[in-house]
Amino acid sequence: MKKDIEIKDVLKFKENYDNNIKNQEIENNIKKLGIKKSSLNESIELEFKFNIETPSTKIYNQLDSHQCNIYAFLRVVKDILLKNSNIDIENLNISSNYINFFDKLEKANALYNDLINTKHLTLEMINQKVNRYIGSYGTFHFAREIVNKYGLVPTYIMAEVTKEYNDLLTIDLLRTKIKSDAIALIKKNKKEKSNIKNELMNEVYVFLAKVYGNPPLSFKFNDKLTTPTEFKNTYLQNELDNYITLTSFNKEQFFSSFSFIPSIYLNNKENIISVSNNEIKKAIINQLKDGISVWISIEESTASDYEEGILDNKLYNINNLLNIKEIDKNQKLALDIINYDHAVCITGALVEDNAIKQFKVDNSFGNYGKYKGQFIMTNDFFDNNVITAIINKKYILGEQNGK
Repeated sequence: MKKDIEIKDVLKFKENYDNNIKNQEIENNIKKLGIKKSSLNESIELEFKFNIETPSTKIYNQLDSHQCNIYAFLRVVKDILLKNSNIDIENLNISSNYINFFDKLEKANALYNDLINTKHLTLEMINQKVNRYIGSYGTFHFAREIVNKYGLVPTYIMAEVTKEYNDLLTIDLLRTKIKSDAIALIKKNKKEKSNIKNELMNEVYVFLAKVYGNPPLSFKFNDKLTTPTEFKNTYLQNELDNYITLTSFNKEQFFSSFSFIPSIYLNNKENIISVSNNEIKKAIINQLKDGISVWISIEESTASDYEEGILDNKLYNINNLLNIKEIDKNQKLALDIINYDHAVCITGALVEDNAIKQFKVDNSFGNYGKYKGQFIMTNDFFDNNVITAIINKKYILGEQNGK
């Protein structure tokens, strides 16, 4: 039965509000300081101290590229190269822009394959599918599949985007470009669509090359001519294939959530295992001790302070401030309260008396904040806000036993 809000309802709401003197105090503080500062937990004191750390490397600055997943991925790659090769990692930067270029090209290809297989294609279908496929989203798995197919290049061969780059504008224009071009597929049969596809993909390539740069076919490294795939095969080999995805969330819940990003191109068989947070932490410590950082996806919007370099769920008492109920983290995942909105790398930990006290995290926003682009991440944040972690299967007990 429909019931409208009546004036008497509003008067009762106001009466209840006014009867609690704390409400006006909170309202005044929010107007003066904002929600986060009004709820700041000033009792938190953390020391930037760690006794397990991977080798330090340059802190990336993704600028406005929205490619945190690739930059965190490359942090792991640099550790692998340092461990398994004689490359001078300190003086070598691997191009994120190169990976980003082919990520967008493969997404466009997957889109056009879908459009070709769609019967009775309409403008509405084109709009819906383009918006779903074309965007700045990705995972460790996405980056790995691009590198396995297209290889790697240094940034002196394909430079990163500059501060003039606007990712939101680029994605909007790429979508507009593809939507405009894809009109040519309407009222065509499958064979006719396939015949047009190469021309349409060439248009995408030209667009991407103008914005990101034209990827090299070969380059000189250590005075030898090599290709991107030869470079990858020589120095990285197939090491990335040993890394799997761990999550502490219910697997069924995870797959149905906004945090799960299914692969839309290349190999779509990402190995995802659901285990406890304690098991994930043990595997992380094993990997860190071996000199390899750990890629993680996180929800950090209301549990982070970039200036102070802290990732902690107890940093702000927003739930108490605004009377938000605490619910189970799997319920939060299903309700999109927890979502994958950033990717970073765990590069260290503080372990005392066999207990993990805190983690060190490398971000990709440049040398910003108290710890110059690094964070202290608490156990509370890890348990509630880390969605997935990428671990070499040899560091996981069950995998070591062949399970």
